[in-house]
Amino acid sequence: MNRERLEIGWYAVRPFLFYMVLFITVRAILCRLLESALLSASADMTLYYEVWSDLADIMIIGISCAAAALPILKEGRREVMLTRRRSSRSWINNRKDKATLIGLLPFGTICLCAFLNLLLGKWSGDASVSLNAYAVPLGAAVYGILTPFIEELLFRGIVWHRLRRGFTPLMSALFSSLLFAAAHENIPQALYGFVMGMIFALSYELTLRFEIPFLLHSTCNLCVLAASAAEWGRVLSSPAWLTFFAVGSLAAFGYWGFRLKETKFKL
Repeated sequence: MNRERLEIGWYAVRPFLFYMVLFITVRAILCRLLESALLSASADMTLYYEVWSDLADIMIIGISCAAAALPILKEGRREVMLTRRRSSRSWINNRKDKATLIGLLPFGTICLCAFLNLLLGKWSGDASVSLNAYAVPLGAAVYGILTPFIEELLFRGIVWHRLRRGFTPLMSALFSSLLFAAAHENIPQALYGFVMGMIFALSYELTLRFEIPFLLHSTCNLCVLAASAAEWGRVLSSPAWLTFFAVGSLAAFGYWGFRLKETKFKL
């Protein structure tokens, strides 16, 4: 790897490192303040864990993400606008089957999201999201809108776009997805984040429209949250549903792959 690529890599990774340091710092401070408040108030911990703990966790995540994102908002907006200016030259823009490709993208992504969550949930013995009913509306706002927007702005808007100045589409998607995986808290979530990060990055590559990976990310998070809140995990983890999700994702992305090969698109 030459010096220029190293400089591009550092230019892309630097905002991620800055964001993570701020996020971890703010989150640790908020957790400590909450702990001190609970101890000083001699709160009923049974009531807290039954009703308020999920709300507190979501608020801490939301505030930490927003605070860490403030320094990168201007950079992110600039990078997204630079990408948007090239959107008329995107791979998908002049295709006759554009509507079919766009329609299959959310279907395949949601199927893959469900399959990975159920498979990794069985492997780890833990659900990816578990909220009480009181916390679902706030969870939808934070996990379904706020964090997908911030994460897409960082990992695709900034990191991916800067990597594309010196790396191929596949390498840029790979590196940005590895960073996206590193931002998750455990191995199952990291594996899920890596695979979905590749989908989000490549969807951005092929459309050059920021709203595409953002909406895909948001929809996946909301679907996981809804399934968890409705306690559909046991039903959806049946062999029939797992097969449906696997076949659905393979069919959707298989069609995309066939069209990419047909046009000799180079990853």
